[in-house]
Amino acid sequence: MIHRLRRHPWKTAAILLTAAALIGLAIANRDELDRESVIAYGKSLPPLLFIAAFALLPLAGFPISILLVLTGIRFGFDWGMLIATTGVFFHNFAAYHLTHGWFREPLRHRLARHGYRLPDIRPGHRIWFTALFAAIHGPPYAAKLYLLALTDIPFRIYFWVGAPVYAVFCILPVGAGSAAVDVDPFWISVIVAAAALLLLAGWWLQRHFGRTVHGSDRG
Repeated sequence: MIHRLRRHPWKTAAILLTAAALIGLAIANRDELDRESVIAYGKSLPPLLFIAAFALLPLAGFPISILLVLTGIRFGFDWGMLIATTGVFFHNFAAYHLTHGWFREPLRHRLARHGYRLPDIRPGHRIWFTALFAAIHGPPYAAKLYLLALTDIPFRIYFWVGAPVYAVFCILPVGAGSAAVDVDPFWISVIVAAAALLLLAGWWLQRHFGRTVHGSDRG
């Protein structure tokens, strides 16, 4: 991490300045940044425009976690999960076909510049590798979609194994957004407990299988 910061000092400075500006803005407007204003903003989002943004922005690298929380706020848990799940399946479908078209070489160069290396996956390990790669913490969501699609994993495994795993991990942020609107202490406690368990599970998976996922699968 430190090595990357040293290699890109101007980018690092820009990130730090942006973060400082956002923190300053938040402090200056702390009285307005309450739960009610966030919920009101989420509720005011035009449904069709938001769904279109959810379908397209994550493919361009926008953090999906923000959109998932807003989905829970805007549509509630049931409809929010339907939209999130549909969106995740669309992301996987689009990312795979973009990566196997004219987008392939630019993606390879871009991921290489950011230090991501394509894993070499043996045929007998493709299913469990896809599920594990989608589940553990690592590259951002968009990078994971494109990085895995650049491998020789066939579409049926990439789509039908990877997308459901991503959909399961949508439950917490969508539930958090929905619970923030309802202010249900029980469900908030359930979400916090589930988040803690997922963090522990992710830490255990990364500790035991991280070298395989972030490196290669030659063995």
